Amino acid sequence: MANTPADKKASGKETVFSGIKPTARPHLGNYLGMIKQAVALQESYQCIYGVVDLHAITKPQKPEELTQNTRDIVLDLLALGIDPERSILFVQSHVPAHSELAWIFNSITPISWLDRLGPYKEETAVNSQLNQVGILDYPVLMTADILLYKATCVPVGEDQLPHIDVANEIAKRFNHLFGKTFDPIKPLLTEAKRIMSLAEPKKKMSKSGDAGISLGDSADEIRKKIKRAVTDSGSEIRYSPGAKPAVSNLLTIYGELSGKPVADIEKMYAGKGYADFKNDLAQVVADYFADFRARRAELQNDRVYVSGVLADGAARAAAIADKTLKEVKAKMGFLM
Repeated sequence: MANTPADKKASGKETVFSGIKPTARPHLGNYLGMIKQAVALQESYQCIYGVVDLHAITKPQKPEELTQNTRDIVLDLLALGIDPERSILFVQSHVPAHSELAWIFNSITPISWLDRLGPYKEETAVNSQLNQVGILDYPVLMTADILLYKATCVPVGEDQLPHIDVANEIAKRFNHLFGKTFDPIKPLLTEAKRIMSLAEPKKKMSKSGDAGISLGDSADEIRKKIKRAVTDSGSEIRYSPGAKPAVSNLLTIYGELSGKPVADIEKMYAGKGYADFKNDLAQVVADYFADFRARRAELQNDRVYVSGVLADGAARAAAIADKTLKEVKAKMGFLM
């Protein structure tokens, strides 16, 4: 039986909130950078995980793709180990308080806090048609996502730290204007190393083509992509990101999924060529996700269970979020 909000408070554990945007199937870099940590956090924290579809629509989305991507992310998270008995898993748009608190926070957030952020500048520089309110306002909705649950810990990469800073500034301003309501948010920096593209090892792994390994890839597709991955000049298999970025990236993947230190892997392939190394790595990756593929196939055929998980998750999330929203509105003077 799932924990209630009261159970969570009684446990004394800190609350983690993390949002996963449904824009495409996650890839290996997403898994090692965020999802693997999210699964592990369930051991020590009270975890609330939202599939943040409201964030996804800040860029154009085809309706049928948004529906499918949201369903895919839910199935992936469940199959990878997000446990609805230990965590709350829900779809963001199923809890209306997210949008309402974001609007309230908009009323106290200076535009200057938002338009200075790197992601906004980068997005609009690449595509001027993305110069819209949703892109600018993304961090305010992110703040509402976190503070609705009085979460104090958020797993992020270093590139997201400016958004956490803004969230804390919004929380402080609300506390100053209306009384102490929110505690500071602490970033939980991921320990996983950055996973780079298999085709261009100086760029981060992406979700398409041979550049990345999607969680939707079959074992055969994984093997083909690893074998086609670019390598560096020479034949020595050693970790040196500066001199051998491609091989270093492959060694990182091997170490993360096998649990072996990179130094030990280097010794295993001393005197051997890239072909042996890549063949073995392909098998390591394919084997690592074998259980995931089987579990996901089961979930895909059990829509009743998955729908029940999301309905229960939305109800449990709303019970916490609505309480926070009611407190916020009362302090601001809304007629209750």
